[in-house]
Amino acid sequence: MIRRALLLFALLLLGGCAQSVNRASRTTLASLQQNAVPADPADFEKGALKVRYRWQIPPGTILKGPLNATLGIPSIPGRINGHPTTLILDTGNAFPVLLDANSASAVQMQTIRGGALKGTGIGGNVDVLLARYDSLGFGSHAVLGQGVGGVFLHSYCNTFAGVTLSEMQLNLLGLPFLEQFSSLTIDAPRNEVIFAYKRPFQPPPNAASFPFTIEEGRIWIQIKVGTQTVRAFFDTGCGSGLRLTASALASVPKSAIASPRLRKRNAMGVGGVEQEHVGVLHEATLGTLRVAPLEFDTSAASKDVLLGWLPFRQSRMTIDFEKRKVWVEATKRE
Repeated sequence: MIRRALLLFALLLLGGCAQSVNRASRTTLASLQQNAVPADPADFEKGALKVRYRWQIPPGTILKGPLNATLGIPSIPGRINGHPTTLILDTGNAFPVLLDANSASAVQMQTIRGGALKGTGIGGNVDVLLARYDSLGFGSHAVLGQGVGGVFLHSYCNTFAGVTLSEMQLNLLGLPFLEQFSSLTIDAPRNEVIFAYKRPFQPPPNAASFPFTIEEGRIWIQIKVGTQTVRAFFDTGCGSGLRLTASALASVPKSAIASPRLRKRNAMGVGGVEQEHVGVLHEATLGTLRVAPLEFDTSAASKDVLLGWLPFRQSRMTIDFEKRKVWVEATKRE
């Protein structure tokens, strides 16, 4: 009887734990907007945001810091306006710096009057306010002076039985900022991240590689699944493997799918939580890199094919923005 009760409790615990995306509280929104500042005309061109980077590091600089992958995506310890915060390395984000509402309030970012945008991500759309930060750094390194970032008007929570247990930070460094570096290395085995600023990357002779292009604010790659080649954008801010649209999944040879019965799970993104179906591919290559077995997922809301960070969690991966290649080394965890 006791064992049965414990089992029932465990099932309730597993079933009750969830993640939620909610509109930020009125208190948080009020604190962000009460000290709003006027827009600087130099930050805009023909009505669109003109990103300015006020670098605090000289050419040739190498910045190293610890990798944090507890959320299943790469992040680093950072500082905004002198306040410590976790920053996710997100090549799928088309905004240079993007913070959730609670974090933006905590680091005392000032919103810009009249500066509002719409963002789109897994889970749907999200409202974004433009805001100003005075400084941005990694660890003890000052990297940028004053600039313009964005603020999600949402909060991200871990919940149990409908009760919020904890708030989640969702602070992103997007592609427009990351591609200002010559290269970005995410070394999972050594738990290290390396930024090279205006310093060419020298790939080791044993590294596999695949090319990419940058179009419309995204990194695009070609992945071969069986005999079918699929175009996808590369999104390190997504913890999935290969995320397929319904039409892309239909084009994949059935012989390449190792698990014909797809399991269900919920996925959280910047816009909310959606249900997806998950399977495994046993034939997949990127350039000279074989990435099978490769987990894939699909959902009714999937509009683009994307490749997440999952295939690289055990590797040393360098995005070489100068040569437009991703280099992957298989290394041993120290």
